[in-house]
Amino acid sequence: MEDMSEAFVRALCAVHGYSIVKCEHDNDGVDIGIRCKGKPCDESDILSPEIEVQLKSSYSRITQQQDGSINYSLEVKNYKSLIEEKRMIPLILVVFHMPTDEGDWIEQTSDWLKIKKCAYWISLKGREDTENQESITINIPADHQLTKDSLKSIMIKISKQEEL
Repeated sequence: MEDMSEAFVRALCAVHGYSIVKCEHDNDGVDIGIRCKGKPCDESDILSPEIEVQLKSSYSRITQQQDGSINYSLEVKNYKSLIEEKRMIPLILVVFHMPTDEGDWIEQTSDWLKIKKCAYWISLKGREDTENQESITINIPADHQLTKDSLKSIMIKISKQEEL
């Protein structure tokens, strides 16, 4: 299932020409890195901004809330990696919300390819540690849906050295 979240992110990156680096080993909770060529906007402070991503895919560990946000049950070991403040490259969590039926994951015709459903992103940098042993529920706001536009906005913020 994690392959679906990676495929989704790769499709968004392709739109902007961003490079993806696949981490061969799960070091510090990082599955992939995304790199922008040059400056994503005229006001950028740094060249070639990068972000690291922890990818998750699920249909069973996600609960859609009435306000449009989602709750995701995240393993504590992953949470601890994501809350770390002293990182050279920012790290976000991307949760791909999949249909429950495997046959609904992808639709294809000769004209288009549709990957269902959607993904959400969040930075947990600086959050409080947890005493939980196994999992912690993370709420991701509805306006944190990962789209081609939101991915570009993330890269612009990083290039301006702004918090996510």
